[in-house]
Amino acid sequence: MKKTTLISVLTLFIALGANAQAELPNVMKINPISLAFGNFNLSYQRALSDASAIQIGANYWYNILGTEVSGVGLRGAYQFFITNRAQPAPEGFYIGPQMSINSVNVQETDEKVTAVGIGLMLGYQWVWKSGVTLDLGAGPMYQFANESSTDESVEGFLPNITIAVGYNF
Repeated sequence: MKKTTLISVLTLFIALGANAQAELPNVMKINPISLAFGNFNLSYQRALSDASAIQIGANYWYNILGTEVSGVGLRGAYQFFITNRAQPAPEGFYIGPQMSINSVNVQETDEKVTAVGIGLMLGYQWVWKSGVTLDLGAGPMYQFANESSTDESVEGFLPNITIAVGYNF
């Protein structure tokens, strides 16, 4: 089942990327600031045309505000590049929806928290001739969180900030 899913996802990216107009349509990024907050995340972005891109990412949680945790998350985003006439995707000013899901286990209490988020991101991504990429963005994200042992739910808007560096290839 996992192998079939992986093959399906790879096939989708190849099919979607076949029409990409950008000379170097791929970007791999990490968020170095999130490491200070106990989260390692990695993203892959693929330009679909001069004006759009998709991005998928995964993260690993190991510490939240001094509490040892272990958890994983996935996220996806569509980005519409408004400045595509001057700079084709994946460079320029963008806007787009995004979704995320995270599942975290708190080590001390053995609690499991699951959070799903839906949001909007506004940002700008620079791509230099060297291939180095800088992505800065912000926007609101509506989070739905559920804690398994007490079955408590919390929901509301949170700020979502992107500060990522990467490489364009």
